[in-house]
Amino acid sequence: MKIRIKKSTARKFQRAGRQAKKVLRSAARTAGRGAYYGVRSVSRSLMRLPVKTLWIGLGSLSTVLVLVIILALALPGRKPVVASAETASAEYPVAANVFETPLDEPAANEAGVPPVSDGQQSAPVSSGGEEQPGGAEAENAAAPQDSPGNPGGAEDGTLALTGFTALSDGDENDYVPEIQARLMELGYMDSDEPTRRYGNITRHAIETFQAHNTLDSDGVCGLTTYTLLMSDSAKEYVMQLGDSGEAVESVQQRLYELGYITSKSNVTGTFGEKTQAAVMEFQKKNKLSDDGKVGDKTLETLFSEDPVSKCFSVGDKDEVIATVQKRLKKLGYFTGSASGEYTRATATAIKKFQSVNGLVVDGTLGPTTKDAILSSGAQANVIQLGDKGSDVEKIQKRLAELNYIRSANATGYFGEITQEAVIAFQKRNSLHADGKVGTGTYDSLFSSGAKKASSSSSSSGSSSGSGSSSGSSGSSSSGSSSGSSSSGGSSGSSSSSSGKGVEKLIEIAESKLGCKYVSGAKGASTFDCSGFVYYCLRNAGVSVKYMTSIAWRSTGQFKKITSLRDCVRGDILVFSGSSMAKGHVGIYLGSGKMIDASSSAGCVRVTSTVLSGSYWPSHFLMAYRVF
Repeated sequence: MKIRIKKSTARKFQRAGRQAKKVLRSAARTAGRGAYYGVRSVSRSLMRLPVKTLWIGLGSLSTVLVLVIILALALPGRKPVVASAETASAEYPVAANVFETPLDEPAANEAGVPPVSDGQQSAPVSSGGEEQPGGAEAENAAAPQDSPGNPGGAEDGTLALTGFTALSDGDENDYVPEIQARLMELGYMDSDEPTRRYGNITRHAIETFQAHNTLDSDGVCGLTTYTLLMSDSAKEYVMQLGDSGEAVESVQQRLYELGYITSKSNVTGTFGEKTQAAVMEFQKKNKLSDDGKVGDKTLETLFSEDPVSKCFSVGDKDEVIATVQKRLKKLGYFTGSASGEYTRATATAIKKFQSVNGLVVDGTLGPTTKDAILSSGAQANVIQLGDKGSDVEKIQKRLAELNYIRSANATGYFGEITQEAVIAFQKRNSLHADGKVGTGTYDSLFSSGAKKASSSSSSSGSSSGSGSSSGSSGSSSSGSSSGSSSSGGSSGSSSSSSGKGVEKLIEIAESKLGCKYVSGAKGASTFDCSGFVYYCLRNAGVSVKYMTSIAWRSTGQFKKITSLRDCVRGDILVFSGSSMAKGHVGIYLGSGKMIDASSSAGCVRVTSTVLSGSYWPSHFLMAYRVF
C-alpha cells in the first residue's frame, strides 16, 4: 500500500529536521566545552597535590583494578543462549546463512527456518529455547560457535545453520549436496554431480574423513563434523594405515598383480602394515615419495600402462616364462620361440592378452595375468572392432581382394565397415559369424580356398556408396544381402553397423542399472565410472584398454568431440572434477541423458541433467565417438 504525503507537510518535516540538527550541534559544542574545562580543572587540582599523595592514590587504583579482573575471571559467567528454531527470529538476531542455498530449496517458514524434509528430525528444544545434545549428535552441543570454517557463528553466540540436524545413512537434505561436493574436493569421494541423498558411499566417506581428522568415526555428519569439513583445517584424503573398504581392497589387488603383495590372502580390504610396506616398496621402485600413503600420484601410477613391477622384466629368464610363452603361442598372441627369456615381443604379447581378457594393460607377468594365461577360460587372440595397425591393414587388403570391401577402406583401423565385411566373409565361408578375426577366420581368409563375395556383393564393392546401398536393398537372398551390406557402401553400411554397435553398447550398460559403485571396480556387478565404461565397451565388442577418467582425456583411439551439443547417442563423455586432477566418464544416451556409475548415487544410474543442469555443462571437457 502506497502512502501519499502533501508537499507542504514534507516541507514542514524538512524544516523541523534542520532545526533539530542545529539544536544537536549546539548541545554537542556545549558538552565538549564542559568536558574540556572539567578535565583541565581536575588536572590542575591534582598537580597541586604532593608527589607522595599522588603515588599512594595511583597504587590504590591499580590494586582495585587487579582485584576486579581476578574476580571477573574466577566467577562463573552466564552461558550463551542458543536460539531455537521457534524463537530464532523473534528473540535473538540470527546471522544470515552464508552457505549457498540450492535453487530448488523450499521457501522458509515465518521463523526463517527451511522446512524439514522427510526422514529429518529437528533438534530437541527445551522450554528455555536451548538445544539439547543427545544420541549420536552429542557433538552438536560442544561445537564452538565461532570455530574456523563455521561462518554461521554470530557475535552473540547464536547459530546461523538453522534447520541443520545430524545426517545419517538414508537421509535426504539440502545440506547433503554441499557435504558431497566438499568430500569430492578433499578426495574422500570420487568426482560426480552431488545429490540430496546421504547414501552408503557418503556415509563411508564421512567415516573416513572423521578418522583422518581425529573425530569419532561413526559416519554421522553432525555439526562438529560439518563445521570441520567446511573449514580450511580439513585434511585431504590420502589412503593410509588404518583405512578400510573396497577402495583399499582394489589397491591391494593391484599391488598383488604387480608382485608387491605376494599372497592373495593379504588382499583383505584393510590397510595394515604389510600393505603399507608394499606401497612404500612400489613408490621407491617407481621414484615416488615413499611415505607409504596412496595419494593421487601413487594411484595414477599404480593403474598406468608402464608401472615398475616386482615381476619379470625384459632380459629375465625362467621356466615360468617359457611355460607362459608356449601358452601364448597356442592362443595366437606370440609367434617367437618359447626360450624362457622375457623379451620385448613377450611383453607385447602379454599386453595384447591383457587387452582381450579384460585385465589392466601393463605388459607385466604378475600372478593374476599368469593365472589368466594358464587358465582354461583364457580367450584366444582376435582382431576386432577398435583395433588398429599393420595386422588390421593386412586383413582389410585381403577382404578387398575378395570383394568384401573396397580397397579405399584398407586404412589400418578396424571399424564398423570392416566388422561387417568380416561377418559377411564368415557367413560365406561357413564360419562362426561374430565379426572378429581369430585363428580360424584368419587361416580361412588367407587360404587358397577362401570364397569371394557373391556377384551382387562384388558389384556393389566396386560401385559408389549409393550404388552399394541400392544393391543391398534390392537383394533377396540372405547371402547376397549379407555380402552387399558388408561391402562397405559409404552411407548405408556405416550407419547400419554404427547403429547396431551403439544399441548393443547401451543395452549392456542399461542391464547394469542399480549395480553398486565401488572405487576401482570393473564389473561384473560393481563398478566405478571408468570401470563401467571399460566393461560396457569390452562386452560390446570394442577392443579398448582400461583407462582411468584422467587417461580418457588424452586417448587417440577414437574421434574427439569438443562440443557437448555435438554429442550423439553412444559417445563417451569426459568431465573434470572439483579440480583438473579429478574426473568422471559416462555413456551418452541422447536427449541430455547419461548412464554412468555414480559415486554420489552409489550405483549405476541414468541422469537427465547433462545439457540442462548446472554441473555437467560446466565440467565437460570432451567426448569420444566410438562407433
